[in-house]
Amino acid sequence: MNQRRAVVVGVYRSSQTFMTLPVIYTRFSQATLFVPPPTGRLTPFILAKAQPGVAPDELARRIETQTNLKALTDEGFAKLTMNYYLQHTGIPLNFGTTVALAFLVGAAITGQTFYLFTVENLKQFGTLKAMGVSDRRVIGMILIQGLVVGGMGYGMGVGLATL
Repeated sequence: MNQRRAVVVGVYRSSQTFMTLPVIYTRFSQATLFVPPPTGRLTPFILAKAQPGVAPDELARRIETQTNLKALTDEGFAKLTMNYYLQHTGIPLNFGTTVALAFLVGAAITGQTFYLFTVENLKQFGTLKAMGVSDRRVIGMILIQGLVVGGMGYGMGVGLATL
């Protein structure tokens, strides 16, 4: 790295990050051998491990008190990162747009299918009306059929999406 030799002594396997940049964990003193030390406070994060018997929350409070810098536990850092992506990127808008479009397309296709089903079975509905079945009963039959087919489609869609 930066015309210097580095030896990998361990590999950490984790879930893939949102960014595709590689992450290297090392001591600050070791990192300055590869990259010139920044002027000012440009170091974004420093990892620290609490000694046995010291609670991470207490350690974070002590670091903040002594350095006037923000100190977070792993849960706090995860929340901070998640909030950053939700508030400062287009991910929520893109995801919301995708969900809205999927809902609209699904509703349109479902409506067309339901309409075609009703139109194709008008003769059977007419026969039922001639036999004395009330309008309310015919509408109930159509709605029940629609709910059953919709439930089956929803179940298959969720199952396929899960796979």
